[in-house]
Amino acid sequence: MEIMDDKLQILLVDDNPDDRALVIREISREFPDSQFEQATNSKELAQAIESRRWDLVVTDYQLRWTDGITVLLAVKVHWRDCPVIMFTGTGSEEVAVQAMKAGLDDYVIKSPKHYVRLPAAAHLALERTRQRLALREAEGRYQSLFDDVPVGLFRVALDGRIVDANPALMEMLGYPDRQTLRSAKAMVFFADAEKRRELMTKLKQSGLVRHFEAEFYRHDGKLLWAEVNARAIHNRQNQVLDVLCYEGSLEDITERKRVEKKLRDSREQLRALAAYLQSVREEERTRIAREVHDELGQTLTALKMDLAWLDKKMAEANTAAAIRPLQHKTKTLPVSVDQIIGMVRKIATELRPPVLDELGLEAAIEWQIREFEKRTGIRCQFKPGSRHLNLDPDRATAVFRIFQETLTNIIRHAQATQVNIHLREEGDKLILEVQDNGRGLTGRERSGTRSLGLLGMRERATMLDGEINIIGRQGKGTTVGVRIPLHHPAQDARK
Repeated sequence: MEIMDDKLQILLVDDNPDDRALVIREISREFPDSQFEQATNSKELAQAIESRRWDLVVTDYQLRWTDGITVLLAVKVHWRDCPVIMFTGTGSEEVAVQAMKAGLDDYVIKSPKHYVRLPAAAHLALERTRQRLALREAEGRYQSLFDDVPVGLFRVALDGRIVDANPALMEMLGYPDRQTLRSAKAMVFFADAEKRRELMTKLKQSGLVRHFEAEFYRHDGKLLWAEVNARAIHNRQNQVLDVLCYEGSLEDITERKRVEKKLRDSREQLRALAAYLQSVREEERTRIAREVHDELGQTLTALKMDLAWLDKKMAEANTAAAIRPLQHKTKTLPVSVDQIIGMVRKIATELRPPVLDELGLEAAIEWQIREFEKRTGIRCQFKPGSRHLNLDPDRATAVFRIFQETLTNIIRHAQATQVNIHLREEGDKLILEVQDNGRGLTGRERSGTRSLGLLGMRERATMLDGEINIIGRQGKGTTVGVRIPLHHPAQDARK
């Protein structure tokens, strides 16, 4: 409804032509381009009301065929926002009060000294209507925003009663309707009473709380994390600010909290893994150093002593009898050299078996199984799926190291007597399954020291776009399943 326009559409309801002319004259002084339509009987009034929306209606009170209050009610039924002024000389104070209660905008007496009030009353009625419509539109926009915003909004009384809540809050907290939510007290939603007291203390101290995080109970008893932004609504009386209520927003941050926790756990795992890998490297260095010192070092020392003995004896030998012991000692030197070569090969093989590079992954697994059986006495059954695996070195190495770590875990924790290994292809994936008949992996071991080895295995698989699944049942062993792509996507793209 456009009002306060220069071309107002005004309906006059009066059966006195002189009074109608008077109204037109007075209002045209304020609104010169106004257009008037005159209704002098009930039929014309009904047609006028039905035909269009009017910017303003001016009616007499005492009409030959009805009265002004009836006209007022008829207009308001069809156009509740249409301003109506009663311009009459036959009314009374009682009539004016009754009309005002029915929705009349102004009451002007038909007398020369009050004529000047008519355009002012019209202007005021139109302005009030404009303000009322603007307020209603603003309230509508606010209500639409309140109802449609995806963040939970609330208003809470001082005693904890929920005065209002939007649909997003009802959905977030799992309540079927607004009334059910209003029947609950705000304090029951807090999972931690101390958090509630902290929030209320901040609100009372500063009147405003931003980005306050806490856990809340849903209607079904489940927990969710939410961020609260709230403020105190005040009413100033006698220079004192009284708190009327609290209002604010509640945003579900459960997923964000889950991701943050996952990120923290991941960082902690990576730190622990780094320390674990450093420890493993130190253990490996210590083992190699021990073998080099205890075995290789001793053999080299003995060889050095033999060479020194030969050097001394050769300088003293001047007869055939003296040379024969030297010849015998010389024949024993290759044995020592062979021992040294064997030790070097053993250390190199343990660091990285040549068979992995020369014959491939399956042959390397078979070699590792033989070494495992000789060292532990645990029986192994290997079921290869193909003798022609075409893996790049990185993938072959990663799968082999995962297999080695799996066997190490079996030695340390499983208490197994039998291990079954199956290597096969499934489509474009390589599958390695290692199953033992030991005591089974427990939940605590997944998060303990042993899990660091498992984490290292997972990291190797993830780097190759693969995955590892570990299933353990108490007393029924553990199965480790490795699944990785046979080829890297970039390699396939180049092909």
